Amino acid sequence: MRKTICAAMAALSAMSPAYAGCWSADHASAARIRDLQTYLMVETLRCQAMGFNIATDYNAFVRGNRAAIGAANDRLKAFFVTTSGPVGGQSAYDRFTTSLANAYGADRTSEGSCYNTSTIAREAAMMDNSIEGLEMIADRQGLDPVLPGGRCGRGAVAQVAR
Repeated sequence: MRKTICAAMAALSAMSPAYAGCWSADHASAARIRDLQTYLMVETLRCQAMGFNIATDYNAFVRGNRAAIGAANDRLKAFFVTTSGPVGGQSAYDRFTTSLANAYGADRTSEGSCYNTSTIAREAAMMDNSIEGLEMIADRQGLDPVLPGGRCGRGAVAQVAR
């Protein structure tokens, strides 16, 4: 069994060196905060395209949490540089963040979904750079980004197939 897991991890590493490492709790937290930011950004753009302007609420979220969002992005980039090297790290980071945005691209947009997103953005704006507060909001929204390579110690190989 152990040989099978090692072989699977080696195969995954060979296929995608960017995802050779597992995600620590700190890196997974950073991914969730980035996912929340991406969710709100994509929904804001979709609402704007439908004639519902909620950009003020999204911008307040970004201003109120600039340090937390920046720190999360820095941790994500460091993760990808560590697992992919300095040359491939930025590309791996870009692929990951693009995949987060693409996950929300086909969602339905309605007046109700825009109202909901506006409410979430206003609440998130009040978190004042609280990582725990932003994660609480991500939890409540069911945001759990796929972490290629999986979380450390939690069946990393099994999560890749998800």
